[in-house]
Amino acid sequence: MEFKQIYTPGLAHCSYVVGGSNGCVVIDPAREVSQYIAIANSLRLPIKGIIETHLHADFVSGHLELRELTGATIYITEKANAEFEHYAVKDEEEIQIDTLLFQMLDTPGHTPECSVFIVSDLERGREPALAFTGDTLLVGDAGRPDLFPDIKEELAAKLYKSLRRLEKLGDNIELYPAHGAGSLCGKALSSKLSSTIGTEKMHNLAILKHPEEEFIRSFLEEMPEAPDHFSRCSAINRKGATAVFRLNEPVGYTPEEFLKLSRTGYVVVDTRDQLAFGAAHIPGAYGLSLKGNFATFSGWVLPPDKPILLVLEDMRDMPVALKGLYSVGLDNVVGYLDGGMSAYAASGLETARLESISVTEARERYEKGEILLIDTRLKSEWDSGHIKCTSHIPAPDVRKMYHVLEGDKPVAFICNSGNRSLLAASLMLNMSSMKNVINVIGGTTAWEALDYPIVTGGEDICELSVR
Repeated sequence: MEFKQIYTPGLAHCSYVVGGSNGCVVIDPAREVSQYIAIANSLRLPIKGIIETHLHADFVSGHLELRELTGATIYITEKANAEFEHYAVKDEEEIQIDTLLFQMLDTPGHTPECSVFIVSDLERGREPALAFTGDTLLVGDAGRPDLFPDIKEELAAKLYKSLRRLEKLGDNIELYPAHGAGSLCGKALSSKLSSTIGTEKMHNLAILKHPEEEFIRSFLEEMPEAPDHFSRCSAINRKGATAVFRLNEPVGYTPEEFLKLSRTGYVVVDTRDQLAFGAAHIPGAYGLSLKGNFATFSGWVLPPDKPILLVLEDMRDMPVALKGLYSVGLDNVVGYLDGGMSAYAASGLETARLESISVTEARERYEKGEILLIDTRLKSEWDSGHIKCTSHIPAPDVRKMYHVLEGDKPVAFICNSGNRSLLAASLMLNMSSMKNVINVIGGTTAWEALDYPIVTGGEDICELSVR
């Protein structure tokens, strides 16, 4: 058996190529399918099958494009009600592809149609060897059941039963999930990208036996924020995404053309570093640095129905930016600023700026009461330690909360490095009437490096109030 695990940073997504004697199968492919074709070519094995463990919520899959390029059959549970051409697999059905035997188990909970594929290498025997568990059973965790709020209790109960079903699998079976640490598909994912069923039975708190009611309660509490694009990606995956090679290539616009389009409903995404953005940017631009979690936060905050214009530091950044946007279903990227901000600056056209300050200055001004300091990290990060008496608003939520921050006092945003706070600050600039908005560069990482005080929730006895 041939085996390759492919990891997509940012999305913390794991996909796989597993090969038999005369063909191979791709499991849970990312949107960028050329990597799987390259692996198959290196193995000298044609791609004969494409397996989806479920309709992924956090990214757009490339299963349709991969089928178009290879002629492989797509396999997915019949419970998915997929709208593309596929083989609908029934619960416990066995499918042989070359010398690989797959058995599908319906394991709803993370989503209604989640499934697990157990694999046997028939060259060695029918004994199951691998389990591709999708987002049902993860290393150290299980997939969050709250992505469908109206039925989250029902899904949590189904997840409990699905995990009980997986408990019956052999301890020696190797476990390969669809996500690792950093994914928002769970709340306690391990940084390890593989395990065994036996190891998870011993150490994974999700699969350890406890009363069903306690499991449901614990799995619906303190889940990380669910990004806006999760439901959109699921819907796209049910239909199948347009092949990337069929999308229109972005075209270059002069500074004058670019500014005009930005004022007529086009969305400007500035992918440069926080310092460059702060010095000068197109008025109304979103600050989404490629050095941050670009794909996830682009999918989270960018309006999906509007055409997108890119500002790049270097044209070599174009493939990275497009890959990130396409991976979350933002396909309508129509153009970029030709010559970048250097050409724009030379044109003499209007620019905006964002004040950037160090953590040293932020501490001084905050302790004097001169600024309002807002922590834009996720709640789990906030709970693990934050600056005393600061307020917590995750960066994407500035879209909903900006009005409570408006006032005479400058608003300073901080995260762990300066990238999410850059996004928060750009949202504040765009959505409010305030101009005195600040990004704290270096973030809480620099704050702690200087041994400045950090508290946990229980130690923060002051009354938190944004105004």
